[in-house]
Amino acid sequence: MKFFSFRNIFLIFILIFAISCVTTRKKGETSALGRFYHNTTAKYNGYFNANEIFNESILALETNHKDNYNKTLAVFPYQAIESADVVKANLDKAIEKVSIDITLHRVSRWADDCYLLLAQSQYLKKDYETAENSFRFLIDEFNPYKKKTTLNKIKAKTAKQKKEDAKDKKEETRKKIKEKKKAREKAKKEAAKRKKSKTKGSKNVTEVVKEEKLPEIPAVKIEKEKNNDEITNEGNKLIPHRPAYWEGLLWSGKNLIERGKYYEAQSQFKELEKDPNTPSRLKAELYASIADLHLKNGKKDEAITSLRQAIALTKSKKVRARYNYIIGQLYQQQNRFVNSNEYFTNCHKLKPNYDMAFHAKLNTFLNDAKAGENTEVVRNGLLKLIKDPKNIDYAGEIYFTLAQLSLQQKNVDEVVQYLNQSIQSPNTSTSQKADSYLLLAQMNFDQQNYLKAKYYYDSTLLNITKNDPRRAELGAIAANLSEIASNLEIINLNDSLIQLSTLNVKEKRALAIKIKSEKKNKNAEILSPPQSLQLNQNGFNLSETSIEENFNRTKQVNSTFFAYDDRLRNRGRSEFKDYWGNRVLEDHWRRENKNSFTFNEIDIKKNEESGDSLEADLAQILSGIPNTPQEIEAANKKIQEAMYALGILYREKINNYSKSTGTLESLISKYPNTERKPDALYYLYLNCLDQNDAACSLSYSDKIKYEYPDSRYGKYLTDPESARSEFIKKDEISTNYKKAYALYESGKYDDAFNLLQAIKSKLNSPHVLSPKIALLSAFCVAKTQGKDVYINALRDVIANFPATTEETKAKEILRFLKGDKDAFLEVTSAELNSAQFKIEDDKLHYAVVVLFKPEDKLLDKIKISISDYNIRYHKTENLKMSMVDLDPDNNLPLIHIKKFDNKDMAMKYYKGVERKPKEFCSVFENYEIYIINQTNYREILKLKTFKEYSTFFKQNYLNNEQK
Repeated sequence: MKFFSFRNIFLIFILIFAISCVTTRKKGETSALGRFYHNTTAKYNGYFNANEIFNESILALETNHKDNYNKTLAVFPYQAIESADVVKANLDKAIEKVSIDITLHRVSRWADDCYLLLAQSQYLKKDYETAENSFRFLIDEFNPYKKKTTLNKIKAKTAKQKKEDAKDKKEETRKKIKEKKKAREKAKKEAAKRKKSKTKGSKNVTEVVKEEKLPEIPAVKIEKEKNNDEITNEGNKLIPHRPAYWEGLLWSGKNLIERGKYYEAQSQFKELEKDPNTPSRLKAELYASIADLHLKNGKKDEAITSLRQAIALTKSKKVRARYNYIIGQLYQQQNRFVNSNEYFTNCHKLKPNYDMAFHAKLNTFLNDAKAGENTEVVRNGLLKLIKDPKNIDYAGEIYFTLAQLSLQQKNVDEVVQYLNQSIQSPNTSTSQKADSYLLLAQMNFDQQNYLKAKYYYDSTLLNITKNDPRRAELGAIAANLSEIASNLEIINLNDSLIQLSTLNVKEKRALAIKIKSEKKNKNAEILSPPQSLQLNQNGFNLSETSIEENFNRTKQVNSTFFAYDDRLRNRGRSEFKDYWGNRVLEDHWRRENKNSFTFNEIDIKKNEESGDSLEADLAQILSGIPNTPQEIEAANKKIQEAMYALGILYREKINNYSKSTGTLESLISKYPNTERKPDALYYLYLNCLDQNDAACSLSYSDKIKYEYPDSRYGKYLTDPESARSEFIKKDEISTNYKKAYALYESGKYDDAFNLLQAIKSKLNSPHVLSPKIALLSAFCVAKTQGKDVYINALRDVIANFPATTEETKAKEILRFLKGDKDAFLEVTSAELNSAQFKIEDDKLHYAVVVLFKPEDKLLDKIKISISDYNIRYHKTENLKMSMVDLDPDNNLPLIHIKKFDNKDMAMKYYKGVERKPKEFCSVFENYEIYIINQTNYREILKLKTFKEYSTFFKQNYLNNEQK
């Protein structure tokens, strides 16, 4: 213990300090003690704490992520979570800590690790673009192979210098030897002379001269190349430190996958796979990342191979279980049920969490059934799972699996029953409800029950996540079915109302009383879409509640709190009223001896009010039934129009020609004198052509020519040449436009412009290509007539073709020409959501004018011009104006005009400016004007850019106005 006394420790410290002081080093080079300080502080202060935060963030993301076992699981659950908001604050702290570490301890060996952690944190925040730049800097700046190349050059230079020094030394040694030889020879000659001069009698004395040993010529030592330690270890043998380069390359590849840059990610993964210096600890994650890349590309077989390699190298049982489950899912999707069961069983053996273990077992049941096992045995096994109390939260999934078994046996009734049980089971997840609703939607669509299918597709969209890849396709199907469902509702409603109109007064009253009593008995029970459809078709509840209203009620989320349950409240109110009557709200209302009322008074009032209420309710129920011939005719007219629309929608929206034919034939059969008959006959003719039925098409063609020879259809069919010439005329416009575009692409702008002008002169009415022709003309003008003419041409496109893609493109170009460098940047939904803009239409709004790089001398003139405009057109509104430097570095000031009471008033101001841009700002054109509420204005000042808000403004202000 004496050795570790304060005195000895102090002496050791002084000794180390003295050694570090006397060591010769270059100017600016950090001493050994300095390096020790920076390395220690960097690792155990900022980096250590940031790394702890990073690991906690990954754990938090994995905890918050909810796996959907009906879809292929994500390889990395921390990446699959939709929003990283739960960890953004912590990750910002980690970024701050490593940033300080890099600034204060740049000379430490942990600088590359800090850069890696910074980029990883940005990746977890889903800020993929920034993370990509950070990873790229790390890989370029801290590449150990580049360092080795530099070191080898230095070593080569040193070795060359050593050789030259050795050569010089050797020459010098040879010179010395030569001089010594000359000295010896001279000494010998002098000795011989002395010998001759001696007397003869003298004794000969031979002097022995010993030769001096020649100095050895030192050999040039060439240092042998060391092993890869100088690449893989930046520290020393005692305290090794591995570069972060390889881990950075791995995570960079993962980030590139999220950016959609699959080829770049694949090349980086290949580089890591081939590099012999890639740390073995990264190999498992590398193969898992490669599998993730293959899954994103839809390459299931390659993903399975990579996951197998990852399993072989992974130590964690939890992670191996996940990889086995994913392989089981991939084999199941390929109908390789035996292989799938093998991996689901492997997953179960690794004892993952109960959620995964349960679903692995559930999938083995499903695989057994699909592989040809006894379905009843499988069904009984699944029903046993439902009875297990541990699986009460998984009833929805089990019923869905039972529905899949029944679907395999083509037992439609059982499928519907199990799917409804799946939806109605307590604790069923929204993702499971989405899958159940989707299967019901697809079944009804296949059975051509489009009304039900539409409702089920809507329910599916309500339950799937915003980022679900199926959302766009399902949304398109639901949109196509929306018009079909709407017209079906019109037909059902009006047909039922017409039937009810044939009843006498007593029958109508009896029906209304029946509807009211049924409604009271059910306590306003909320109907599912199929139930509401059935009621509608039977003529009940038509005038009070439409099918769509019944369906919309199912969208409401029910609270478990009794006061929020409409059924319980209505039941309680009804029971209270039936028993106690309409009581005045006062104290002691239940006391029998209260003097404030008598039961007789209550009974009288109750009878009077109930009588009045009954008559009012009955009148309301019967109010939708047509009573006069004119009303019945109007209802029939609605049915005819809806049937005709359905006939077209079936063929145009869902390509169901037989359904279209059946609907149009029913229209003509039920209403032979309908005004839509020639149109219906022509579409029937087209359906026959599309189905290659020559006899059918000829039959309808003859009907049209015979019954309606003077109609446009009759003329087309009687004189095909006129129709062909009309088609050729339209096709000529398309052909010439393509020629003009080709001329533009080849640089012949004048020729292209002249051809476009010739096309315009031939257009007597608006054409589908008119917006494209106008925009291409503007592009030609830009190449030949300069910026000012180009801007005017773009403004013409915006003015003449609103709500088109060409208008959007023209606006983007115009903004760019004005100086908005972000005009063409596409704002992702993640970026828009991160901006946290709010819709507050009824709150205060401002007008904000963004000026793109104005000269300082123009600022006062701009303000004066806007002020004059406000006085001229908005004098009574008392508008005030101020200027703010939004982004001084990019010369982006904005003029803040306040205030407007709400969005509508602010948009009136915006529209006025759009109509009179020259009067608004006559001295400067490079500006954009936005309408913005107070909350979003504060957010803009934080962001210092309008890039995200421009998209938000277009979606929530301009598009709504167009609608």
